[in-house]
Amino acid sequence: MIPLPVNTPSLRLRHIVAQEAVRMMELNAEPSTRQWLPSHVYADEQEAVERMKYLISCYSEPGDPRLGPYVLAVDHLASGTLLGHVGFSPYYAGVEVSYAIAESHRQRGYGSEALSYACQRASSSFELQSLLALTESANEPSRLTLERAGFVHGEDLVMQFQGTEQTVSRYLWHASAG
Repeated sequence: MIPLPVNTPSLRLRHIVAQEAVRMMELNAEPSTRQWLPSHVYADEQEAVERMKYLISCYSEPGDPRLGPYVLAVDHLASGTLLGHVGFSPYYAGVEVSYAIAESHRQRGYGSEALSYACQRASSSFELQSLLALTESANEPSRLTLERAGFVHGEDLVMQFQGTEQTVSRYLWHASAG
């Protein structure tokens, strides 16, 4: 388990709490999240609350991102505002990382800062040598964020992603590089 909270120069990474369901629903309803991560969009508050409860339960069972989701809240350190999340989930024989940062707080380095610190902690806590990130190839801001966080572009491939067949860029992060 990742010892939390983790403070970075600008952010705090911590477990999510159910009381944040409405805020998470607002963040996930932003236009860019609807476009790039439609699977993260909740239909209503009840769905958001249920999803938060499920994700919280995964901290203890299975408690390992190789077996189930492990999602961290990302707060702005100075204001305490919930800015988004970094999540780890099983992906075939490895672990995939995903993230989202509030549109109002982008282009400040928070996405790459959150990813970098979260990946380092997940790697050491769960003995993960590498992590995978997938993003639509057309999502240039996400690709740049991944590269700033130490991910290396591996390949582009056509696959089912976020409900449709599309060209996806595959990135890898290695513990030795983090």
